[in-house]
Amino acid sequence: VRQLQAAGSALLASSLILSSMPALAENELASIAGDRFHSELVRPECFAQNCKLQTTACAEDRDCMKGLTCTAKCMGDAECAVGCFARYGNKVLDSMLQCTIEDEGCIKIAIMEPGPDSPSEAPEPPRPLIAATPASMQGRWYKVMGWNSKYDCFECQRNSFSKPSASVVSAEIGGKSMDVEVEYRMPRERAGQSPAYFRSTLRESLVFDEQPGSRRTAHTEGKMFGLTFWENWYVIGENSKQEAPFKFVYYTGKTLQNRYEGAFVYARKPELPAASMPHIYRLAREAGMEPTDFCAIDNRCYSAPTGVAQPPPFTQVAVADVEEAATDGLALQQQDSQLVRLVRDVSEFLEDPRPYGRAITQRQRRMYEIREYDPDGNRLPSEEYNKAPRR
Repeated sequence: VRQLQAAGSALLASSLILSSMPALAENELASIAGDRFHSELVRPECFAQNCKLQTTACAEDRDCMKGLTCTAKCMGDAECAVGCFARYGNKVLDSMLQCTIEDEGCIKIAIMEPGPDSPSEAPEPPRPLIAATPASMQGRWYKVMGWNSKYDCFECQRNSFSKPSASVVSAEIGGKSMDVEVEYRMPRERAGQSPAYFRSTLRESLVFDEQPGSRRTAHTEGKMFGLTFWENWYVIGENSKQEAPFKFVYYTGKTLQNRYEGAFVYARKPELPAASMPHIYRLAREAGMEPTDFCAIDNRCYSAPTGVAQPPPFTQVAVADVEEAATDGLALQQQDSQLVRLVRDVSEFLEDPRPYGRAITQRQRRMYEIREYDPDGNRLPSEEYNKAPRR
């Protein structure tokens, strides 16, 4: 019976996964899907034969199946899909996507060749590069400003750069590579549960380019939601000697589905470097970006007092009112628990995921909403920014 259920779930998943990529794909998949299912893009037998373990695990995991259903409803809308991963993302879903889309090609939606761009074929930077070395990036940095609301503005972003262990340094890249640990979080709000956060840690390999004629500073490879991305990094600005340390990074990237771009500002502390903001604003405008449209990344989680317990990565199923009931009538309690879970499951399977995706984006604060700074990035006295009009 379980094998039949798994096979049936595989067929269902084949139609649901079609739209699961847009969290990384700038809505390209929407144009592929065209608001309808294309059976020629899916090999149903692949789920049962090539990704049997992952399909079975997903079929037995409520959040994995909800995540597939949720992203299918998004029909290629990236903002919507981010909300789905915030609510239902887990390792089971990641494994399902990796096997069916990348490893085995059960879903044939790849339109890009795998692998990074070459140094000479990477897109041009928006302004001249500045000198950057592994040593200049070493240590811990916080993303404090972001340009692309889909990728750059998650909460609590900390990136840690370190030298790779001697056992994994190849002769080809030598001492030019760095390991990067990327941390971020997204709000996880679900019916019947206390608000929590989806926390994620990605690990990337960053390689600095030293070839003559290279258009970029470095290139990196990593995985997000089980799917691979390749990025070109361009360090296009940094602090002067008199300023607190910061780096202005522009990037272009690709997945097997399409290309995207973004930009962000690193600082050594988890808040905006107030004295450096006019410089940062000038760099953004020189690169053709409007700094007042950047988001100010919410890193308040790193300012919590030492010893204060942080919320867990995932909130457990909220049926405490049933579990804490008296032990009398245990069978009735179990029925109530199952009924609560059933009602919640049905509600989450049927709900429209787009409002939650919009709600995550609306949590972001744009620089023009932060009255402490004028349009050129200068810090205003408190009595002035309290009177400053909003755009």
